[in-house]
Amino acid sequence: MKRGDLLRTTALVVLATVALLPGLFAAKPGSGSLPITVHLHDTVVDEQNTTAYYNNGTTFCSGTNNPVQPSAFTGDHVVLGPTTAYDFGSPWSTFSPLSSTSYVNNSNCGNNCLRAQFNSNSKILTLDTRGTAGPRAMRLDFSNPCAAGQCPGPGGSASVFDNGVVTTDGLLNVTLDFPYTSMEVCSSRACPEAQPAFAKFWFNDPSASDVTWRVDWVYLRVLRMTTDTWYILADSCDGSQIAGLSKLTGNRTKPKAVFNGYYKVPFFQAAVRP
Repeated sequence: MKRGDLLRTTALVVLATVALLPGLFAAKPGSGSLPITVHLHDTVVDEQNTTAYYNNGTTFCSGTNNPVQPSAFTGDHVVLGPTTAYDFGSPWSTFSPLSSTSYVNNSNCGNNCLRAQFNSNSKILTLDTRGTAGPRAMRLDFSNPCAAGQCPGPGGSASVFDNGVVTTDGLLNVTLDFPYTSMEVCSSRACPEAQPAFAKFWFNDPSASDVTWRVDWVYLRVLRMTTDTWYILADSCDGSQIAGLSKLTGNRTKPKAVFNGYYKVPFFQAAVRP
């Protein structure tokens, strides 16, 4: 099965599954957690050379010729992060200037401290800003719904939030099949060591206390750039930017999930282990 067909099948299965709310899905802090710092970049930069199968066609992502695009999942700029990326020497080419936001584990303590960790024996990257001082937030832009034929299903409504944008605290989980710490460092720009992952982000409705929203990316790429640095990419190169938005209401353990369509939500995230 080609990757494009697999993505569409996986997307429909995932979005048909009864959702788990943040408190149930979140990895427990004590389940083999390792502290990290997460950087959310405002621009998506992708230097990986890889062949991807999407929409029944073949796309070659050609490294430094890959499209550079604005991120639709960015930070709050409370703590400024790195202004460069790919500054690891050959075969990578340093890219600058960038802007980014940093989220440091066990910081910004309010009712809860910010959590940026590898959990569940390092299989899940968790970024949790709920209950933090401020609170520390993230910004999602849903103003670019999928057009017909670009997604596994219907495009969403750009007016679901004010101007299609929401700034909120929330919980992000990026999940691998095996530990992040077991990945091999990229041996070339093609990085055959890269691994597929999926991501979910939960946040409360800004105007309805009994409503939770969930964003699902069913495929993205994780590259281990050094022994202590991982890049997570969702972009137009291979269609990994496509995310579904669902509205969750009712009983906390058995919520009603209503699918609100697909959007283009590219992002570029770095995880750094101290």
